[in-house]
Amino acid sequence: MAAAQGLVLSRPVTFVTANAKKLEEVRAILGNSIPFQSLKLDLPELQGEPEDISKEKARIAALQVNGPVLVEDTCLCFNALKGFQALHVSSLSPLTIVLR
Repeated sequence: MAAAQGLVLSRPVTFVTANAKKLEEVRAILGNSIPFQSLKLDLPELQGEPEDISKEKARIAALQVNGPVLVEDTCLCFNALKGFQALHVSSLSPLTIVLR
């Protein structure tokens, strides 16, 4: 990762997740280029635009750990349903969505 060369961090970046698979993916992508640790935080389930949600979650997490963070948030949008956003993707099941 050329962009990470010469980057000096005074402390590791905290990747906020409790998901072992996501942690594995980040380790594979970052390797040893950026020092990081993982931590499960109980962040609020926000609603709004996906970019705004991610920014706010990162801000809240950074305040809680008092340092740099990486957050990952998934949003599923249905354009055919006038932009309906299923913000809590992990809670969706085939019985959750009823189309009329």
